[in-house]
Amino acid sequence: MLKDIEMLTDNYNIIERFSIGKSVMQKDIPCLKIGKGKKKLLLSGAYHGLEYLTAAFLIKFVSNYTVKLMTETEYFGYDIKRLYSDITVYVVPMVNPDGVDIALNGLDITNEYHRHLISMVGIHSFNHVWQANSRGVDINHNFDAKWQMVVDKPSPSKYGGEYAESEPETRAITEFVRKEQFDMLLAFHSQGREIYYDFDGMTGENSVEIAKKMAEESGYAVCIPTGTASYGGCKDWFIKEFGKEGFTVEIGTGQNPLPMSMLDEVYDENAKIALCAMHECAYN
Repeated sequence: MLKDIEMLTDNYNIIERFSIGKSVMQKDIPCLKIGKGKKKLLLSGAYHGLEYLTAAFLIKFVSNYTVKLMTETEYFGYDIKRLYSDITVYVVPMVNPDGVDIALNGLDITNEYHRHLISMVGIHSFNHVWQANSRGVDINHNFDAKWQMVVDKPSPSKYGGEYAESEPETRAITEFVRKEQFDMLLAFHSQGREIYYDFDGMTGENSVEIAKKMAEESGYAVCIPTGTASYGGCKDWFIKEFGKEGFTVEIGTGQNPLPMSMLDEVYDENAKIALCAMHECAYN
């Protein structure tokens, strides 16, 4: 991912790159910024270790969006040159780099962070189950939106941490959002081909209409999550904190981790969701 980001920013000076913070293991959490508009949209992904396909999608979307802009061609019917002028898009492809690394590569017993993690959670087949960060905290249960412990100790998934925003990855997102005052937020997860738009009965003013438009473009279903998926997440916090339109998009179908070979299959439908969100954020 970092190599792809470097290639993009080296080749296209209209893409700005910076870090919004660092993970537990001091990895940068990179962000790409493109556009000149006053309206601001945040696209983010890979909150969970096994869901790295979302990061690959977001990088590919930035690349294709930029190419369409440079060649002044439409993209799925959207006027990209106009969008570039009217909205600024910020893309954080991988909120949880430590978790993705564990999910992909397992643990390194010579690493002090990983040894500490083993002391807390025991031995697991980490690369098959790991959704949390490198402290065993599930980032998408760590936001201050009806925060509660789903499980009571560090775990491969669903441990919400000692308190809301306890983790540096969570604080990187919340502090960034507070600073930039985004008009809309999309958090990409996998899997289910669904779009979530509410939190605890609260929605942004136009959330239902926008969710329906994104569903029409993509073929995804508009849903209200239940159980542990209905609180503690990034879009939940965004809706609660700002009363604006926030969405969770569950890309693809299957069992996590969705294979990288599925990227082409899920790309178009999710690019349409992102473009629809940009259009709605900019003009409606």
